Parts: sequence; C-alpha cells; structure tokens
Amino acid sequence: MLPILSALVDLVLPTRCAACEGPRRVEEPAPWCAACAAGLPKGLFPLTNPPEPLRGAWVYASYGGPVGAAIRRGKYGQDEAALQGLALVMAEASRGRLPRLDVVVPVPQRLSASLKRGFMPTAILAAAVAKALGVPLRHALRRQGGQAQAGLNAEARRENLAAAFDARGPLVEGRVLLIDDVITTGSTAASCARELLCAGAKEVHLLAAASAR
Repeated sequence: MLPILSALVDLVLPTRCAACEGPRRVEEPAPWCAACAAGLPKGLFPLTNPPEPLRGAWVYASYGGPVGAAIRRGKYGQDEAALQGLALVMAEASRGRLPRLDVVVPVPQRLSASLKRGFMPTAILAAAVAKALGVPLRHALRRQGGQAQAGLNAEARRENLAAAFDARGPLVEGRVLLIDDVITTGSTAASCARELLCAGAKEVHLLAAASAR
C-alpha cells in the first residue's frame, strides 16, 4: 500500500492491536502492533508429559500474552482476521520443528458455537499449518455434544468430554497432527486422540496455539 494511502486509512479507519489495544497501522502484521508482534515466538515449545494417548505435544505460546489476546478476540469478539493473523505466524513457526506427519486434523467445536461465529477457530489454524507442512487437512472428527470447556475444572472437563467426539468418514491412517487453539488440562486433545487411534491412526500428536497450563 502506498504510504500516503496507508496514512489516510490509519486516520479514517483506525485499528487496534489485539494484545495492547494500542493503535495499529494497516501495514503491521495483523492482529498486533509492531511492538507486540516483535515479541512473538519464532518456534514451538514441547510439552513435557503430554496426556495419553498423545505421542507428542507442542504449543506456540502462552495464553497470557499477545497470542492469547488474539485467540480471545477471535473467539469471543468474532474477529476472524485476528485468528487468520495468528494462524500465519503459528504455521511459519511450525516449519521444520515437527516430526514427519501425514495429515492435519482440527479439534471440532460445538455446532452452536460455529453457527454463532460463522467460522471455526481451530479450522483456521489447522488450514494454515497444513499448508505450511505440505500435508492434507481433514475434518475427521465431529463434536457430538457437551457444554463449553471454559471455566470447568479437570474432573468436570473429563466428564463433559465423555463420548463428546466421534471420528467420521474413512479411516484416518498414518501420523496425525491434531490442532487446538488452547490446551489447559489436555482432556480435549486426549479424547480426540483416542477416537483417531480407533479410526486407524498410527499415532497422534498435538499442536496448540497457546497453553493455559
């Protein structure tokens, strides 16, 4: 964008950083200002002792920083662009830092949440990661019910997820990378992994955008 046009857009349609709420210029990496974007991780962080039956697990960042702010803005503010911006940097950080994988699968969300937002956050993240890794994206899981996980303790999360997910379509074979937006106790990822393994997956790994552990 030409400098004079960029300045006019900033003046007429000011945008805000998803993390600090300060002004963000249109040419800066969405959804953060330059200062917040400079602090984003360049790689992934492995999780020690991932919940069974996950073979491995990684996170991009902490939920308390700019990444968590982008997730909240996307999920609760219906800001799809914020999640698309996060998806791009997370996908770039995943290049060359994960084991060999055959397919990427997003953690599904409740149908009511998808209809309310008009998009599925984990699908946005998964599509970008699959493209970066050069492997296919498959919506191989469906959510059958249950309430939202936010605000539930570990025991309540496990009970809420009992029979909450189901594998659909043909068998999911090979090494699967499961994509979630936030990992807290790991109950959601573990439940999804069990279904994928029953559907034929050789092993299941997890990549989450943020950790709230």
